Amino acid sequence: MLTNYIGIISSFESRSLLKTLTLHRGISTVPIAGKYRAIDFPLSYMINAGIKTINVLTNKSCRSLRTHLDVSKSWGLNRKSGGLVIHNDDLPTDAELLMANFNDLWQSHEDMVVIAPTYMICNINLKKAMEFHELSDADVTVIYKNISEPSDAFIGCDILDFNERNILTRVCDNFSPKKNINISTEVFLIKKDLLFSLLLSRPNREIALKDIIYRSKNNLNIKGFEHKEYLSCLNSLGNYFKTNMDMIKTTNLKEVFFNENRPIFSKIKDSIPTHYLNGADVKNAIISNECSIKGKVTNSVLSRYVTIEAGAEVENCIILQSCTIKSGAVLKNTIVDKEVIVEEGKSEGHFAYPLVIQKNM
Repeated sequence: MLTNYIGIISSFESRSLLKTLTLHRGISTVPIAGKYRAIDFPLSYMINAGIKTINVLTNKSCRSLRTHLDVSKSWGLNRKSGGLVIHNDDLPTDAELLMANFNDLWQSHEDMVVIAPTYMICNINLKKAMEFHELSDADVTVIYKNISEPSDAFIGCDILDFNERNILTRVCDNFSPKKNINISTEVFLIKKDLLFSLLLSRPNREIALKDIIYRSKNNLNIKGFEHKEYLSCLNSLGNYFKTNMDMIKTTNLKEVFFNENRPIFSKIKDSIPTHYLNGADVKNAIISNECSIKGKVTNSVLSRYVTIEAGAEVENCIILQSCTIKSGAVLKNTIVDKEVIVEEGKSEGHFAYPLVIQKNM
């Protein structure tokens, strides 16, 4: 039954991947396309598949995550039974944290589990993956995307090899751009009792949940389900920048956000529309609510409450919440962290290595 699933979202990605951008937040809450956060994507595709109970695994430093998720009704998860549960502790891996809280999972009435990370940005048709899993003889289903052309965007991700029967035979790291590779989304469908068995037999406390599943490939029937739509991985600052720039493209924006059967939900905030004042020049940009635009904005993403003063120029930039770009400031290929005031002058990074203007600099 498609309603017989519980969700587990692992927010254990290393903060060092995004360098200074994650000094004050985890990867799960970095902004995507202005008003969204990375965790909104797995939350949304689980909800769209009918999952009513979702457990989030994170470490102790999770204030930004709790702040973002404090209004669970934004995702329809403010429920008396089930709903959204955050587990956090100072443990080395998501597997250890899950084991420490497994009683909560075990006592739920659902028999099946969907596991997902927060740093893979995609809008998966999870209902179809569930149907595939239940009609197959798989012990575990792992969701992947085939990358036909070489791309730097998936360096460091897991490559999956399947045999002619679609059974997982090999997992390896992606060290260099290659043609026709299967990139793991790190989303797994598995029976709850099988997951418990794998956790009990884990070789040590330092092994991550996904690696426990991968290591069982010789003993279990692990099959692949292909995700054919947009995918990106927030495992570097360059990839974070590219992901936001990708969202400006109409095809990606429609594919990710404007599927009427699979919307992406986020925390609801009541705010007024953006003001475009005399002299504003905006081209090909995502502008969130309650901004004030007097200057020039091109190929950029602006979060809420951003002010672009007259005479300021922003191109190929990501401007986070509550920033002010002063008159005479010229920014290109730059990420500006929240609550920063950028004074007059030129700041320019490279598209693959964007400049980051930190909070409280």
